[in-house]
Amino acid sequence: MVVLLLFGLLITFVFMGIPVAICIGLAALTTILLVDIGIPFTLLPSQMFSGMNSFTLMAIPFFILAGEMMNRAGLTIRILNLAEAIVGHIRGGLAHVNILASMLMAGVSGSGAADTAAIGTAMISTMKEKGFKANFAVVVTAASATVGPIIPPSVLFILYGFLTNVSVGKLFLGGIIPGILMGLGLMVTSYIICRKEGYEKSHEKFESKRLLKRTKEGFVALLVPIVIIGSISTGFATATESGVIAVVLAFIIGILFRTLNNFETVKNAVISSTHTTAIIFLILATSAIFSNILVRAQFQTVVIDTLQTITSSPTLSLLLIILFIFIMGMFVDVTPILIMFATPLAIVGEQLGFDPVFFGVVIVIASMIGSVTPPVGGLLLISASIGQIPIASTFRILIPFVLTLIFILLIVILIPGTVTLIPNLFMD
Repeated sequence: MVVLLLFGLLITFVFMGIPVAICIGLAALTTILLVDIGIPFTLLPSQMFSGMNSFTLMAIPFFILAGEMMNRAGLTIRILNLAEAIVGHIRGGLAHVNILASMLMAGVSGSGAADTAAIGTAMISTMKEKGFKANFAVVVTAASATVGPIIPPSVLFILYGFLTNVSVGKLFLGGIIPGILMGLGLMVTSYIICRKEGYEKSHEKFESKRLLKRTKEGFVALLVPIVIIGSISTGFATATESGVIAVVLAFIIGILFRTLNNFETVKNAVISSTHTTAIIFLILATSAIFSNILVRAQFQTVVIDTLQTITSSPTLSLLLIILFIFIMGMFVDVTPILIMFATPLAIVGEQLGFDPVFFGVVIVIASMIGSVTPPVGGLLLISASIGQIPIASTFRILIPFVLTLIFILLIVILIPGTVTLIPNLFMD
């Protein structure tokens, strides 16, 4: 009863157009008013504060700031040039450049929205000028941006690790192979569509000289994820400390490129990252109450009991959990989904016998697929606004890309080693 009331209120407020962070808080507050679940109002401020008060969460503003500074340091163009040198000779070259650039950008920003904005601004108009349909350019940009929070660093992995007490470093390493598989799968799908539509190559043949030149120019972009992952896997730094390292590195690169030697540029990067961080932390604050209600209402027990009445197979149970995430993703953005459901679902995953790192990576991938699923589809909305087309015009071309991402997710589920191999090799 309590769970149904909570979800019903949440979806109602979302359809009313209220900002998600406020929807979550209102749903929780209204439920407390209507049902006696033992949460006194005097505890709400402290619960909201405790939802944000963590050393681990300090990594989020640092990685967001590092990504903003990297974008302003001109790394996006260098990454695009490097991607073009690698895959521009393949049929539909610019589409593959878009996808590969998103994979490379993932190692810089750790945010799907940031990747969509950075790559989309540079690529969508260029693709349209070169003869690609606008809806195809928009969908490729949005779908490839789902890789951003999977290939480390990742703001979503930091959130999940904090909420479930799972090692952020292991989550980072666990996302490497699935993220690469997602990118490759999208490139295969893109290639098939490009052949059908007759889209041309970006340049005629692969040139080693071009690749060498672009690699030298883009090396600093590749250096950032290497330093971050290396510092975490070797134990030199925690995820939060590596975020600080990323900011310092981004600032140094900006100074060397003479793109961040202007106070106004640095100030704008700080202001933009502050806005993004504030939104995430407001969701964290209101979701702390929401999650507390779920735990008090024994949401995890309800889920387990429901799954047991349907199937005794852990794998089928996981697929049903993912279906639930997909459905929620149609109405709620990825960040609040994780914040609201990570804790109870992690308990369910543990009871089903899944490795916590594997379960966490799977849940985050499922959430990211939801980020391109209408009607909410945050990444799709950002990409469509950049391409200046109605979101409805993207639905048909979106289907093969979503199916590809689901197929890759199924591979990850059926072969858990795709997640656990690298963490087990490099971390105890």
